[in-house]
Amino acid sequence: MFSGGFILARFLFLNLCVSLFTGPINALLPIYVESELQAPPLVSAGLNSVFLILGGLSAVPAGRLCDRWGLKPMFVLGTSGSLLGALLFLQTEPLFLLPLSIGFGLGTGFLVTSGHAYLMHSVPDAQLSSRSAYYFLGMTLGTSLGNFLAGPVVEHFGFATLGEGLLIGLIGLLIAIGRLLPEPERVESPSETSVDPAPALLKRRSVQLILAVRFLPTCYWGTATLLLPLLIFRATDSVAWSASYVSVSLVLAASGQVLIGKWADRVGPKRPTLLSSVGVAVCSGGAGFFTDSLAGLFLFGTGGAVCAWGVSTMLPRLMNAVAGPAEKAQVVGWSHLAWSLAMVTGNLWGGYAVEQHTGLPFFLVFWGCLATVFAFSWLFRELDCTQSKANAETVAPIT
Repeated sequence: MFSGGFILARFLFLNLCVSLFTGPINALLPIYVESELQAPPLVSAGLNSVFLILGGLSAVPAGRLCDRWGLKPMFVLGTSGSLLGALLFLQTEPLFLLPLSIGFGLGTGFLVTSGHAYLMHSVPDAQLSSRSAYYFLGMTLGTSLGNFLAGPVVEHFGFATLGEGLLIGLIGLLIAIGRLLPEPERVESPSETSVDPAPALLKRRSVQLILAVRFLPTCYWGTATLLLPLLIFRATDSVAWSASYVSVSLVLAASGQVLIGKWADRVGPKRPTLLSSVGVAVCSGGAGFFTDSLAGLFLFGTGGAVCAWGVSTMLPRLMNAVAGPAEKAQVVGWSHLAWSLAMVTGNLWGGYAVEQHTGLPFFLVFWGCLATVFAFSWLFRELDCTQSKANAETVAPIT
């Protein structure tokens, strides 16, 4: 028991370190493109879309390869792709940003898929909700710490020094992963377990519902992360209030994630999941009615962040429930593709619709969030039926 917990602690720490070195790439690249390369914001937006889309597309084959060749090799491969992200800060020609961004985006899909699947293989189902919260919390803390340290480095030494530091740190991290991170034990090996091909996997109702509950609330999150800081700025004419909102919502969401995860470990995932999904819908609609109110935007924005992160915390446990031992990473891969497409959809929809009416973006995604509640209810009925059948088959006959 101690050994398994120690291995999980190693993984969570190494995953935090990955976020520490990759967080500044996403956060500071738009500033680098504008200030150093003198390129318009459209270039940064295009590169960010490349990250999201290719990260989602590569997650699907990454899941298949994780289940076939092992999780640790794919985690190393995904982390190696971050080296290309660090190289972005060493380029002086915008032309070279695209191929590096393609490599970084592809690596992200492998990194996210293998990381989620490693967690699912390493933790008992009864503890998966709280451990998922720690996993996501580590990513948040790593990203925050990385950006906190990267800012002064850029101010005093420049972006090239930041890129070199990230490269050195990632190389050291790859060595640490190779030495410290074992391949998790599997209940059954892929050769011993029948694995549905992708078309058959996607025809399963439970998998379809997982993808639906991954896509629909993430459309809200893509819209909210783009628009809420902007709307707060419009309501107050203050960048400080927008920055304060981002900080407060991040802290509350991370704290709420841990509490929701622990609650789910005690009572099961159904109540925390359904209440969190209802909260996302309520906060989406509320934000649409208070787009010119600082108090309303703060209340429904932070509430929506807490509930949306709560939903994310539940998903690894639910994916674990619908996936067989040799197909967990495949389900994670398809789920990450749904997440990536939803983030792009939410961003594009929010950017377009806010110019038509400030509440319109939230009113439309509200219906998607409401549909999420029904999809979760349907999913839990499917899981209950599956469990009932399994229990009936294991009952020994009376002799």
